[in-house]
Amino acid sequence: MTTWADAHARAAVTAAEVVADLGIGLERPVDVFSAIESLGLVLAFAPLGKASGYYLPGSEGHPAGVLINELHPRTRQRYTAAHELGHHLYGHAGETESDPESVLMRGEMERWADPEKEAEAFGAWLLMPRRLIRRGLVALGIGDVKSPYDVYALSLWLGTSYTATSRQLAVTRLIDDRHSDTWARIAPRVIKSDLAGMYVPDDLRNDVWLLDERHDREPIEARPGDRVVLMLDETPSTGYSWAQVELGSPIRVIADSFKNPWEPRVATAASTAAGETDGSAHSRCFVLEVAADAQGGLQKIAWEKRRGWITGAPVAEFALSVRVNPSLHGVQLAERELAIA
Repeated sequence: MTTWADAHARAAVTAAEVVADLGIGLERPVDVFSAIESLGLVLAFAPLGKASGYYLPGSEGHPAGVLINELHPRTRQRYTAAHELGHHLYGHAGETESDPESVLMRGEMERWADPEKEAEAFGAWLLMPRRLIRRGLVALGIGDVKSPYDVYALSLWLGTSYTATSRQLAVTRLIDDRHSDTWARIAPRVIKSDLAGMYVPDDLRNDVWLLDERHDREPIEARPGDRVVLMLDETPSTGYSWAQVELGSPIRVIADSFKNPWEPRVATAASTAAGETDGSAHSRCFVLEVAADAQGGLQKIAWEKRRGWITGAPVAEFALSVRVNPSLHGVQLAERELAIA
């Protein structure tokens, strides 16, 4: 029987070899879909009920393939894809996961068969090696991971599921096992509700991005229907306030904490702890919605901080690039296979 320690030790090496062989950089999240196609597998998306995905072994004259549930969040699809790629690299028979996210949340991984442990460990190390996790924490302005909100923010940056990220943080010794287990058992919908409150996405499979001035110029990968909660420091007594100067057409502001009686629960807790008064600097919170029917492409948003009656350069600026990724469906063809390439 394969232990989890053995599975992770082997997976760390195998994943590092794949990264090296494919020339994958570890400054940005790993593009697992491109990795699958580069290794000669067919990648496809379809509705699969409760199943997250399938590995379909090849036969004579037919390549192996990976089938992913098109209804799942992109982060979960990426993690499933890495898991299924692990089955392929280890030469396993075709496998199905009914609902691995729930198993990870409940902490019942010891019951998994050896092939599932091996594939799961590989998926974690391919998408979440310690070096890449460290890079993500720096990009997010997170020193030590101190809350499930930090884990959720990191999972969005890495493009991995929240629960799997919490588990891998313990494996890489960046948090202890107790915190990892406690946080992994929190349903992502609870965290999304804390961040967006009444403005939580209509479909809770969508994500909520909590961003502040540390994320200036950092790109994010969002899906139609996602929400962006933007927190920008503002001191009302000075007369300086934030104004929107650019907003991509499929994105709209649906809430402003200076106009709507709302702010994220995490922001409220931080303000209370800091003992802020009405005249002190605190966060002005905007909620942005990516339209449910948004087409794919790069969108830009920009805010400027200035006094309304003064012209000239603003005292502060914030800009963000949002790449909108619609849901994938059907067989995905690499560019080299397209007739028009």
